[in-house]
Amino acid sequence: MRIRRSFLILIALPLIGGIVFGAYVLRWLSVLLLSVITLAYLFGEELRIAYPSMHRKEVVERRDEVERVTKIIEKAKESPVSRSILEEQIIEIYMTLSDNQAETYRKLHEEPNEAILLIRKEGNFLENLEKALNVVEVDIDEGGRG
Repeated sequence: MRIRRSFLILIALPLIGGIVFGAYVLRWLSVLLLSVITLAYLFGEELRIAYPSMHRKEVVERRDEVERVTKIIEKAKESPVSRSILEEQIIEIYMTLSDNQAETYRKLHEEPNEAILLIRKEGNFLENLEKALNVVEVDIDEGGRG
């Protein structure tokens, strides 16, 4: 920690004042001034705090929905977590089609329909996903039977 000459000059007057002044109040004021200068130096100069600028823009690259779902489908071939995410996506489709979304959500978790059973089925995941999406498409065409 290298002490700068400007800091030494700044603290010299209150330090000398704290020693030389005869009045008790003046000594305490000098000590308080010395404390404030030291704190300002430590927090402002020594720690080199990076103050956020107001004009800085944070750019976050986001994937669109198609890229996100494609990545989930690729991972779902081996990952049960990704399969459950796809299952929730299918449930959201049925919830969107229904009038009572909470009831549809509860019902599909308690008694899964054909599309959800196909997603959960063992075997070739991509074929099962395609069959499940065909079932969802038929349900959408019929008006959403859940």
